[in-house]
Amino acid sequence: MEGKVKISINEIVSHVGRPPSLKNQKINPKAIKSRRNPIVLKTSRGYKLLSGESMITEAKINGAKEIECIVKSSITDQEKWELSLAEQYYSALIPPMELGKSFFRYREANKITQQELARRTGITPGTIHHYESLVKTLDPNLGEKLDAGILTFKEARSIADIDSHTRQKEIAQPFIDGTLSSVHVERVVGIAKAEKKMSIQDIIEEVTSGKRKSSDKEKSIFSIPPPVQPKTPNTELIESSILKMAGELDAIQLQKIPEYRRLKLISSLRILDSRLKSTLHHLNKNIPEKKFGNININQDKSIKL
Repeated sequence: MEGKVKISINEIVSHVGRPPSLKNQKINPKAIKSRRNPIVLKTSRGYKLLSGESMITEAKINGAKEIECIVKSSITDQEKWELSLAEQYYSALIPPMELGKSFFRYREANKITQQELARRTGITPGTIHHYESLVKTLDPNLGEKLDAGILTFKEARSIADIDSHTRQKEIAQPFIDGTLSSVHVERVVGIAKAEKKMSIQDIIEEVTSGKRKSSDKEKSIFSIPPPVQPKTPNTELIESSILKMAGELDAIQLQKIPEYRRLKLISSLRILDSRLKSTLHHLNKNIPEKKFGNININQDKSIKL
């Protein structure tokens, strides 16, 4: 049997096992945002708090004498475990990496999905996924820095998307040093994933200035200065360049190009389009007329050469 009942705060006893160093911590914003009613177990000695200590703390600070709680008359071991996970998350009882391991242990023991664990605890499936991903993919040394507060959860979560631990540590360093703010981490990681050989220094320069340092990978027929016009056109060289350019144009459609480079590229392509039309017109005009019977090929557009 359970239901919502207003209870005197003085009758509620905190559950055993809360780390002493965290008893006097400030109210956690996650707990306030969740607005979950405290859950208590009715005993012969009063009400034992199972979940919602931050809400109790807030009520005391605001001078409240009573608080609405969900009262349980009994509880299974699995329910206790689920409430413990919710309390650990909403009250920040344990560091992020340890919380991710706790999610794993519960799901493996009970053979349930992240979505089912989310339903039972009130924690979103995405949040559970992020915590578990840190355990699976984040470099252990960076995990220690996360737990120590040197890296923020947002920074660690984004950096964990990088496959290589070596690359993860390179990306994390400017955030550890304070060179970059966490507002830049998603952009930095996005570039690092797309440009696996690009140096961290060049990534930082692009993120902070909006300009990318030129590299051999970026050079194409559009960035190479046009050659001096020869007196006699080398048609074989032109054909080779056209084939190369056609390949690069196909590749462009598969890439995400920064706005400032996209506008320059559009301008260059328009110039190229104008030159191509002019050259094609000239070449078509100089094709000698050929006749098959009484048909003039140049006059009949439906017949291809």
